[in-house]
Amino acid sequence: MPDSLKTPSVHTKTPKLRVLGTDVTLIGALKNAAEADLGIHLEFTVLDGIQAQRRGVLAPETFDIYDQWFHDLDQVWPARSLKPIDIDRILIWDELQAWPVLNEQHVSGTLSGTPFSRLYVQDSGELSCQATGQISMLPTVYNADSFAVIGDTSEPEPNSWADLLSDRWSGRVAIQADAAIGVPDLLMALRAQNEYSCSDPGNLSLREIESFIRLVKQYQLSNHFLGFWNDNPPSTNGTATLSTMWWSNYLSQKAKGTSIRMCTPTEGYRGWCGGMALSQHVDQRTEELAYAYMNWWLTGPAGAIMARNGAYMAAASATRSHLTANEWDFWYDGKPSVADILDPFGNVVYRPGELREGGSCENRQKQIVIWNSVMDEHNFLVRLWNVITERALV
Repeated sequence: MPDSLKTPSVHTKTPKLRVLGTDVTLIGALKNAAEADLGIHLEFTVLDGIQAQRRGVLAPETFDIYDQWFHDLDQVWPARSLKPIDIDRILIWDELQAWPVLNEQHVSGTLSGTPFSRLYVQDSGELSCQATGQISMLPTVYNADSFAVIGDTSEPEPNSWADLLSDRWSGRVAIQADAAIGVPDLLMALRAQNEYSCSDPGNLSLREIESFIRLVKQYQLSNHFLGFWNDNPPSTNGTATLSTMWWSNYLSQKAKGTSIRMCTPTEGYRGWCGGMALSQHVDQRTEELAYAYMNWWLTGPAGAIMARNGAYMAAASATRSHLTANEWDFWYDGKPSVADILDPFGNVVYRPGELREGGSCENRQKQIVIWNSVMDEHNFLVRLWNVITERALV
């Protein structure tokens, strides 16, 4: 680890850094590694995505770093809970900036909602893709998600978002409850079914939202959905279910021996990107710790832990030296494993000869066709969406 990341030893008490986020990134293995390398104490506050976002808006004094998803910025940044990050204090900013998702040419043909669209802080305090010397959030991990079959079944392998609305799965479909995630998933399903069209699935108009909600409500009234999940998808009770899924959820169930299969939809994936932002309330000393922690995330150990949890790093070069050749080939290059593949907790999740579903990092990244999205009319959407989801949580 570079000496520039180590915290000064002039203080007798171990410096503390408070991090607010979810269990996607705030896991014990990462906390232990960071504390050992940096000589600090990390206080993780682990909530589900909606609760973390609410605290990010209402209580910025309770955390120093906000470790969440980029689409949350559309809610948290206007609340003035966060302060800009200076890119000249990020040690490998040039490599991060070269990530294709932060490249205007790459995203020009991609639907709205990419991290690039709200990355840079302008003189006005607004966020946009126009490069400046400050960013809203440091990009760290990202992934391409879809859905999974939980439990044993003789049904054909689902390979389209339309399968979420297929009669074959009626009564056995679970959807993520967060509107910024569950809505894009169901939009993909409705579009694949040729039941719905819109100009931009990442940013629906008021009329398009009303039409979308009416269609989803019809499926709910016919008891098509098993329910909606917040933190973890439902477990099977003897009957196979089809659930939208995050890779961390998928691997945790796989590690327990659950019969589960991640599906590769022909239409492409829903993408998400995580990152870290600074609380407006950090003092100078804590801010130094925060920059040390953020830079530590880019040195390799965090990337290796996240790879074993199914996620990629926006700047992955340092990650490679902290993975075995077999792990890198499996997680990033999409090659068959030549030995057991372990998750961050030491559980075997893949056996020799097995492949990661969907292939290589490059292949999966190219197939992201929609991102977690907070729309211009998000408040209107959430009010209608909650009518469907709140009484159907699982």
